[in-house]
Amino acid sequence: MKSFFLSFIREREMAAFLAVAWMAVIFMLSSFPGSPVKYEMPILLYMERKGAHVFEFFLLSLLAWNALRLFLPREKNGFVILLSATISLSYAVLDETHQIFVPGREGKVTDILFDGTGIFLGMLLVVFFRKKFLKKKRKTSAS
Repeated sequence: MKSFFLSFIREREMAAFLAVAWMAVIFMLSSFPGSPVKYEMPILLYMERKGAHVFEFFLLSLLAWNALRLFLPREKNGFVILLSATISLSYAVLDETHQIFVPGREGKVTDILFDGTGIFLGMLLVVFFRKKFLKKKRKTSAS
């Protein structure tokens, strides 16, 4: 019993560490100064940068969900998903606010929308796989 409890604690701590570490990576990437020269961005570069927003917050939402489901095991999955999305979206707003103070950078509402798209896709993936897993689990337990 003791070893199970200790491994559970370590698993929870690792999940929380990974979520916070990924937040630190996002903060670090947002801290690089931008170009003081304004220019028209080529479409491929624009897509790459906005895709990075989607990916960063897609991963953050999954890491946040994983940590929260371990810290709140008795809560319903819908609540954990909503809390994960709220924390991730709040961090997106903080990230864009932080960029206002970085030379050559600017905080954009459109970037928050791209971040929100990544969060939505991450939580959609959780819902999809949870439903698939629960359906499979019910099938095997009924047999």
